[in-house]
Amino acid sequence: MLRFATRPLSRRFRSGYRWVDERAGTTDLVHKGLYEAVPDRGAWAYTLGSATLVLIVLQFFTGIFLLLTYVPSFASAWDSLRFLQTSDRFGNWVRGMHLWSAYVLILVIGLHMLRTFLSASYKRPRELNWVSGGILFFLVLGLAITGAMLPMDNAGYWTTVVVTNIPHYLPFIGDAIRTLWRGGDFVGPITLTRTFAIHIWVLPFLLLALIGAHLYLLRRHGEFGAWVNYSTTTDDPDREIAERIRRAEPPYPTLRIERQYAAPRKTVGFFPNQLFKDTVVSIVLVAIIFVFGFIAGAPLDARADPATLTYVPSPEWFYLPLDQLLVLTPQTYLIAFGVFLLVGLGSLALILLPFYDRSPARRPLSRPEVLVPGLFLAFMVVILAVLGVNRLYGL
Repeated sequence: MLRFATRPLSRRFRSGYRWVDERAGTTDLVHKGLYEAVPDRGAWAYTLGSATLVLIVLQFFTGIFLLLTYVPSFASAWDSLRFLQTSDRFGNWVRGMHLWSAYVLILVIGLHMLRTFLSASYKRPRELNWVSGGILFFLVLGLAITGAMLPMDNAGYWTTVVVTNIPHYLPFIGDAIRTLWRGGDFVGPITLTRTFAIHIWVLPFLLLALIGAHLYLLRRHGEFGAWVNYSTTTDDPDREIAERIRRAEPPYPTLRIERQYAAPRKTVGFFPNQLFKDTVVSIVLVAIIFVFGFIAGAPLDARADPATLTYVPSPEWFYLPLDQLLVLTPQTYLIAFGVFLLVGLGSLALILLPFYDRSPARRPLSRPEVLVPGLFLAFMVVILAVLGVNRLYGL
């Protein structure tokens, strides 16, 4: 016992690490995670995926901290957040980081999907990567809107009224879903309890499951990258691809499904090349969130007043396009149902994109049948958002 205590600390550490490594295989796991080949060109664009994961982790940590103070009660929710705002500067800073990291996360994951769309990275064999990523995007939107409902200030209360009323437009089952969510005909304490459970249990569970599936699929098929990494330059593409695979150290993980896109023209090691870029982008984004969380914090309106006739609710910025679309259409049940049906079908079409875009073309200009509608929809979303901002804020 005395001899063990007098060993140098480094030797005891190495001995302990060897003991853990023999049982858990940590060295192999680290090696598999760091030492793989990734495409050389477009590396900065690939950092959006890693940044998305870092921002989700930040959301979990700041959310756990807020759970230590937040009281999911219709009577006390506002008081607990008011305490953070007025009596706990660090707590209010964390709440600001939770809000701003949610905003940045939506932007980053949207840009990540746009990059994947433009580079046709959703095509065979990566269809399920796109499907899981698309569902992740909508889960993040769901987390953002349910989080906005929790403060039980005027903004949170009226957001809850509007959001829980959306199922009403579903035929046959809509009213039952609204009543189930609200716990009655009107928004009340049960509504907050159920929204809180959705926000911290249901949606995070689905999110973590899909993240695990998405990372597994990424490891299986590799980072696809842009078409510029995969075109061949000789008259014998099969031989050229085979030579690329042979040269890659360690071997590129993508399965050889299509001969011209089985392996990139030039690869670099994930460590340290790509990892350095991922780290830089993630640190910059987290630093921005820290600064905005400290300076701007998170807003908190007056305590919710269900009887007010003067408060004008406004949606979160990421739902402004939908809100503006509803404003521009006649306010009838059928029209509103049509709008939500259109949005639902559009979302489904986005997720299922790989299954109807089956052409072998990868370059953006070679896919006008997909690129033109996609860019048109993106343009319309931006226009509707600008119109909504101008309507609400007079900018």
